[in-house]
Amino acid sequence: MTPRPKDVAVVTIIALVIVYGVRNHGGVGAPSAVTQATYVYEKDQGTAPDPVEKAIDTLNRQGIMASQFEKDTKNGEGQVPTQYVVALKAATEAGLPAFVVQAGEKVRSVVPKPTTEAEVLEAVK
Repeated sequence: MTPRPKDVAVVTIIALVIVYGVRNHGGVGAPSAVTQATYVYEKDQGTAPDPVEKAIDTLNRQGIMASQFEKDTKNGEGQVPTQYVVALKAATEAGLPAFVVQAGEKVRSVVPKPTTEAEVLEAVK
């Protein structure tokens, strides 16, 4: 059975929408869906306050990739690990430490100098 041109066109459009979603929004679906949350800090300032660490744990249990990143961390090639490039840029612009929420490669929100669990969890909503 030979596919009809109309069927081929529909499949092509669907494929293009999927590719666009993956390349521009980190996946298909709502472009605002949180995919990553990062507390970025300088080692001289110490790691996240306990309430922020608790919020990071809560986010991970909810299926959001949440972590801490020390701004001077490099990979084996002397580069910032790919998954932290966007967060590091946004946090540096906001002033460290900062909590950065992302939807794919897009920054949804930045919380400069968070100290409470509520601040962090609210930023993800």
